[in-house]
Amino acid sequence: MVVMTPRDTGTEPGIAELIKKVDEGFVEANKKMDEGFARVDSDIRELRRDTKAGFDKVDKRFEQLDERYDRKFDRLTFHLLTGAIAMITALLGVIATLVVTLIHVL
Repeated sequence: MVVMTPRDTGTEPGIAELIKKVDEGFVEANKKMDEGFARVDSDIRELRRDTKAGFDKVDKRFEQLDERYDRKFDRLTFHLLTGAIAMITALLGVIATLVVTLIHVL
């Protein structure tokens, strides 16, 4: 009977070296990805701060406009009410004049 022993093909050291290179490549890729994610997180935080600051400015502007329009509507209401009172007074004057005229005529 012939027993065959495995031949040394020299591939085991090559495979071990390849595995080592692949592992090192993954470590480097993970490091680069972590740096990239940290940079993206920082950018997002900065963008959120800028966006919040912009909305705060817009909110302040809306509050100023709201106060301004409140004053304008208050003045408009005052003028409309004054006009209505003047018209009612004039109408009462006309009615009183008609009544007095009718009393003198009859």
